[in-house]
Amino acid sequence: MQNKWWLLWSFFIAFSQEPQALTLRACIQYALERSPTIQNSYLDYQIARQKIAEVRAAGLPQLNGTGSLRYFVEIPTSLVPGEFFGAPRGTFIPVRFGVPYNLEFSVTGTQLLFDGTYLVGLQAARAVKELTYRAYRRSQTETIAAVKKAYYSALVSQERLRLLSHNIQQLEILVRQTQALFETGYAERLDLQRLQVSLNNLETERNRAAELTGLSYLTLKLQMGMPLETPIVLIDTLAPSELLTLLPDTLSASTFDPTHRWEYKVLLQQRQALELNLRRYQASYLPSLTFVGNLATQAQRKSFDFFDTQKRWFPIAFIGAQIQVPLFDGLRRASQVSQARLELQKNQNDLFQMRQVLTLEAETARRQLLNSLRSLEISQRNLSLAQEVLQVAQRKQQLGVGSTLELLQAQMSYEQAQTTYTSTLLEAYLAYIDWQKAIGTLSIE
Repeated sequence: MQNKWWLLWSFFIAFSQEPQALTLRACIQYALERSPTIQNSYLDYQIARQKIAEVRAAGLPQLNGTGSLRYFVEIPTSLVPGEFFGAPRGTFIPVRFGVPYNLEFSVTGTQLLFDGTYLVGLQAARAVKELTYRAYRRSQTETIAAVKKAYYSALVSQERLRLLSHNIQQLEILVRQTQALFETGYAERLDLQRLQVSLNNLETERNRAAELTGLSYLTLKLQMGMPLETPIVLIDTLAPSELLTLLPDTLSASTFDPTHRWEYKVLLQQRQALELNLRRYQASYLPSLTFVGNLATQAQRKSFDFFDTQKRWFPIAFIGAQIQVPLFDGLRRASQVSQARLELQKNQNDLFQMRQVLTLEAETARRQLLNSLRSLEISQRNLSLAQEVLQVAQRKQQLGVGSTLELLQAQMSYEQAQTTYTSTLLEAYLAYIDWQKAIGTLSIE
């Protein structure tokens, strides 16, 4: 019950606003800009770009400033040989050096001179950036396919609704004519009742089609990332004749290259990242060299008078280099190298399997599209034949040489042909989108 009231409220909000007229291209462009899935993929790409800056920063100069204030409650004691003060040799005299208050400010700078993992890590960060970019493009393709399917589903639903409304109009005219004939005694009540039942069934079917059309609009807006309460109008039209032009030669001569698919490109880029990861672990066996410099100033006071400009501050400065040589880590690096090699083997297996899967998917999509186009072509011919039969039955009814039962049968055959036509039309459009996606040629157009 709550869902029903929610739908009613959504439609009320929708009809109270000016609807947006959208083409398929506009819907796709909106989705590419507003879809949460694409936005998150793009944010992952931006995060990867910042990761490169983070890794690069490790190779740039590092500066750190520190300050420390120490108050010695007890000044440290040192032992001084006793002979310095005339005491016997071998004795020590406790002496306290220093003052209670010490304040020091220092700046320490380091510069990485050599680290085998740094350059490889920088390359790996760039590889991860490219990996997230390819994942972002893959999400774009998925979104384009979803929006196209939803758009054509809505168009076909509209077409189904239009055909039903046209049939109802024609049947209403026939009901009125039969009502007039019944009132004058030229038609039987049974004929009128049959027509009325058929009309009621059509109206029920139209109501169901209207609900499905509304749901198809909501599905489209969901795929676009558009608020569901926003009213829209679709202005593109169906063009089944363009689909049928694919039937003779285009599909039978199609070739497939898995490198056109972003799924395969993602795995290829993942392999590059795994290779760099292996090199990074191997480079961790090399020593690293860092330049270090420090500049400090220190004040020592008997009382807290550091702001007295008459008293001295004592400078401290040094420069040097630090080398770190890995000797033994419990075979941790060896384990990391082995894991990296195993990950590469897994990626090779994934690439082989992905190539097989994508090839099968492309062939399946091609055959499905061919079958859908053949079915569409047949349903178009059947629709034309059913329409001709209905027109003949209507003329015979008008001339008084046909029966109402014959007319109703022709009407039902025509409605069934319409239903079959719209179903095969939708299947053909969806199959065409799947085929374009399968061979890697899906675009905004």
